[in-house]
Amino acid sequence: MKGPKNITHYKQTAAIIHLNPTMLTLKIIIKKEWFDQIAAGTKKIEYRDVVPFWTFRLFDTEGKRKKYDQIEFINGYNKDARRLITTFEGFTTRNNTYCIKIGKIIK
Repeated sequence: MKGPKNITHYKQTAAIIHLNPTMLTLKIIIKKEWFDQIAAGTKKIEYRDVVPFWTFRLFDTEGKRKKYDQIEFINGYNKDARRLITTFEGFTTRNNTYCIKIGKIIK
């Protein structure tokens, strides 16, 4: 995966979308229905199948859980898509599903 060309570019990009560059952010693309429920405060858990893609994002190479500070929910793939940032409250695994706990809305 390619990263930003330089750290200045990264900090400028982070400032534009109101992210703290020192915080570890889990980015999740979601549909409008779920985005609206999170924004309204009615959806408190985001469910994801236990597949290599999500396992890689939630665990490090030694099998330890990554310690995210926040979750950035993005409503679709458009560059101008709505974004919502919440605190990350951890996750559990149940019935071959990761249950990602959604915290307070930051932005």
